Amino acid sequence: MSGNQLSRPKEWRAGDHLWMVAVLTLGLAVRLFHIESQPFWLDEVLTLRRIHLDLGGVITDSFANRHMPSYFLMLSLVSQLGDGAALLRLPSALFGAMSAAMVYAVARSAAKDLPGGRSAAIVAGLLMALSPQQVQYGQEARSYTLETLLITIALWGLVRLAQNREAASLAPRDPGFERIGWSTFVLGTVGALDVLGDSAPWLIVANVSLYLIGRRIAADHSTGGHLTDILSKGFARNWLASQLVTAVLCLPFYALILADSDGRMLQKFDWIPALSWHHLWVSASSVYLMRMSAIVRFDLLPTSVPVLAPIVALLGALGLFHVRRRLEGRILLLAFVVLPLLFLVTSLFKPMLLPRYILWSAAPFFVLAGLGVCALPRRTLPAAVAGLLLLGVVNLAPTYQAETKPRWDLAAATLKDKVRPGDTVYTADMYAPAMLTTLQPKEGMPIESTALVTPDFHLAMARWKQGGRVWAVHGRSGLGEREGLDAFKTRIAALGTPTLQIAQGEEITILMFPPPAGQ
Repeated sequence: MSGNQLSRPKEWRAGDHLWMVAVLTLGLAVRLFHIESQPFWLDEVLTLRRIHLDLGGVITDSFANRHMPSYFLMLSLVSQLGDGAALLRLPSALFGAMSAAMVYAVARSAAKDLPGGRSAAIVAGLLMALSPQQVQYGQEARSYTLETLLITIALWGLVRLAQNREAASLAPRDPGFERIGWSTFVLGTVGALDVLGDSAPWLIVANVSLYLIGRRIAADHSTGGHLTDILSKGFARNWLASQLVTAVLCLPFYALILADSDGRMLQKFDWIPALSWHHLWVSASSVYLMRMSAIVRFDLLPTSVPVLAPIVALLGALGLFHVRRRLEGRILLLAFVVLPLLFLVTSLFKPMLLPRYILWSAAPFFVLAGLGVCALPRRTLPAAVAGLLLLGVVNLAPTYQAETKPRWDLAAATLKDKVRPGDTVYTADMYAPAMLTTLQPKEGMPIESTALVTPDFHLAMARWKQGGRVWAVHGRSGLGEREGLDAFKTRIAALGTPTLQIAQGEEITILMFPPPAGQ
């Protein structure tokens, strides 16, 4: 069968590409704004240390810590130009902005034959561009926005395959073969899997979606006899080929990660808090409902537009209802629900639910929310788009002032200025010494050359008894169980009464204990 005989969906209208560029530009602007105002937190410090290893060290350290090395190898090249926060976070900002543009593309393709389809795509793109949580990870030197971009590209390919079903069933050598759909789906899938293991649930989404497409092909030609058989077998062949390519290009890397885990993969996640209604609400609100959460604790940060969350939730429900009988709608629903549901069920036995682990599922949700606009009267669409843009910008503004990451940079600067030879810096958090070493000002003598920095309280106590001052630092560097300041003071009460207490942002407090009397 020639591809010329196949009916293809209508192309985008004039102006659609300009709107896509506008969404990308907006997404990039809000991610570049104050991109270095927040200090590195623990994960970014680990990134910084990893990318300064040699090639073999980057690869080995990545696999040993359950990470694919691809993103870190890319960032190690970027670091040749410098290691400032803005530069190392720039790729994440670019990937995040491109994700917003791809959300526009997915929504525009899914709604190309719906009234108000362009408005739906604009709304979907704006939600992705202005989502505080997406912006937050677009200003972080980690790979979550790259993973999201690649899965959104794969999702766009799936939507094309659903819309060009007959072309998707042709042999690759046929002129009418759906090359764009299959290639973007495979490349996006392989790329995402080779960036982060959080992408693995996408394989469930992809294969169930391909099964639904195959069933629709059979239903479309239920009386076609020989034609039905050709199309069904052709689609199954292409489906199998896509899975073989994915397996060949991904499985070896996952085997290396498993080999380095010593069979204790899940035990590596013991720091994740137990599932609770509060944690569930924080995750859902931050990823899908335009709120922002703190990095090192399960809490939502204040919002200036509380009404935006129910508006987005309502649009998502309207979008799902509006496209519930469409094949593209079912694919989008799968892409949205599989990841959070999988982590939710897993968390009933082993806590795994974190906002960043389900971050990529926001893309299909925002597409559904955009499609919800198609259910509104046509005459209201310009006002709805303008209103959403205004609400989104106002809602995003407070995130630039909020302290989303612990101010270990302030603590490092304070200690560097105040410690003297013979002092001990005792940290309640085991990773705090690395934070202080990495984030201290570059000028002058480093803290560790003047004082001993240790998370070992017994060592700090012994040095105190020998006549040295102790600077006790309370604060966390990452997510996990937290000891309160009062409990910390009680635990180290043997040091006496601190003569100095310095708050460093909202998360960190420095206490100074003088030597014992008579020393």
